[in-house]
Amino acid sequence: MREENKWRSFLLAFTLTLMLLAFIMVLTVMAVQPSMPRQNSRDDPPEISYRPVAGDALTMVVVGRSQDGSAGDFLLIRFNPQYGQVPLAMLPPETLVTLGGERLTLSEAWERGGGVSVREALSERLGITVDRYAALSRDIFIRIAQKTGTVVFTLPYAISYERDGYSINIPAGERRLDAQDVADVFSCPVFEGGALGKSELLGDLAAAIVNQNLDAAGEKLSSGLFKLAVNLVDTDVSAADYVVRRDAADFIARLDTDVSGSLAPAGTLLEGGELELSEDYVSLIRRYFGAAA
Repeated sequence: MREENKWRSFLLAFTLTLMLLAFIMVLTVMAVQPSMPRQNSRDDPPEISYRPVAGDALTMVVVGRSQDGSAGDFLLIRFNPQYGQVPLAMLPPETLVTLGGERLTLSEAWERGGGVSVREALSERLGITVDRYAALSRDIFIRIAQKTGTVVFTLPYAISYERDGYSINIPAGERRLDAQDVADVFSCPVFEGGALGKSELLGDLAAAIVNQNLDAAGEKLSSGLFKLAVNLVDTDVSAADYVVRRDAADFIARLDTDVSGSLAPAGTLLEGGELELSEDYVSLIRRYFGAAA
């Protein structure tokens, strides 16, 4: 029973924040890996006897699905406990990737073969190993996230638009956002700075969600929430993923440090609207996500 509860806590940690915006995966000592762009450490971190190893690392892509089944945002995130980091990158659906040598966008890769094709296309284009995928809709995210908590985030500008006959208005400045607010921010049709500006803002928001909800990885999470998550999310995360990382999962909830940071995409917007990632940015991704062997 204890083993089952550990697995539930771990998979819940995977499927909650990571589902749309970031795995609630965090860990340990800041070794020699490059410092994350937006990472704040609190004083006097708790003493932790266990130290994770390189084999505990896992990279995943989370796909936000629209009501019609098309792909929205793509969140690439790495659980890197050995270095105490959870780097992430929010990529637009227009991002150019390669699949079997063919150039196409992330949204086209999704249409071609769902999460598996997206996972393979990102691995091929970025030169990293994307291990798993998860996909969920806005409504499913709200149903699950309503049970987990809120996030304090500073919006650089107001979010204001109409959806389904309703006015969405979230003022600029520091705000405490609940699940509905976060979903409304993600659903905004226009962002300052276009696709790149959208990815930068949503990436920062995803990192804040990870950093402020670390306790969601603890065993206090209910089995009912676990069942809700696994029944509603399309993912290839398995029990075996937990078995390899169970020691890391045991102490996730005890950490008291910010470990996540967003790597805002950089590149060239082509005439057709596609985003060609710069080679400097691809090198940055490999630096934090680990180049494929």
